[in-house]
Amino acid sequence: MHVFAFAGFGAQLLGIAAWRQARGGHAPVMLFWLGLALLVASLALLIAAFGTSLGISWALVAASIAAYALFVPRLVTTGEIGRPIRRTRAPRSKAGRGGALGLGLRLLCAGPLYLIAALGVGTTFATSLPWEEANRLMFGGLIIPAVWALGALHATADLDLRRVLAVPIAIILVTVGLYLL
Repeated sequence: MHVFAFAGFGAQLLGIAAWRQARGGHAPVMLFWLGLALLVASLALLIAAFGTSLGISWALVAASIAAYALFVPRLVTTGEIGRPIRRTRAPRSKAGRGGALGLGLRLLCAGPLYLIAALGVGTTFATSLPWEEANRLMFGGLIIPAVWALGALHATADLDLRRVLAVPIAIILVTVGLYLL
């Protein structure tokens, strides 16, 4: 059991280090997939060591700590924080981005619409997963900020306003449908 735990934590560190090296330019595709395989293996090892719920929890906590340990020092020492980044491609026309109306719609999607979608996903998971009640409630509650953050990222990064509006509405409709079943 302890061997699986130590191997799982070690695999996580190696996986995150491989991802960090992939950004350096030496065989980035191979290092990305190697890092992903190591992270999946670490998840399996930690589940084998601690059981499903504790294994997933330890995997997420350890990955977060390892990522902070590897990435934060680089962010603190860089002089580029706070400076605008130059675009590598020309921006699309104002009509494509939506102008002031597009900005308002993006803010609406990133805030309340994706919050409602995240609450729907969390509620559906908390009531529908075939796990023990405590695990369902914990996972349903923990998934809400992750879905909201990914939604806000999508709403601000996607250039197509139709997708920005359609995705949260689709998530809301699907989760309401699943909840009512």
